[in-house]
Amino acid sequence: MNGVVEESLREQVRTALETARISQASVARELGVSTKHLCQMLTGRAPLTLEWAEQIAALCEMRVEVVVLKGARRTSDAS
Repeated sequence: MNGVVEESLREQVRTALETARISQASVARELGVSTKHLCQMLTGRAPLTLEWAEQIAALCEMRVEVVVLKGARRTSDAS
């Protein structure tokens, strides 16, 4: 995953936790990871894989969907 995609995923997972009003501590307990490691995944100091994101989303009664779109996305205007 590239940095932009991973950061977007992190942001969406953090939003899911806030929306569901679920604490990071309870998610860490459910997933069997330390709160420190979960925090690192959510802040970018450790990788947040799709598998972890799916598990966290499931605890929020949400799901992760990946959409692949045709065509290249421009990151800057070319002159």
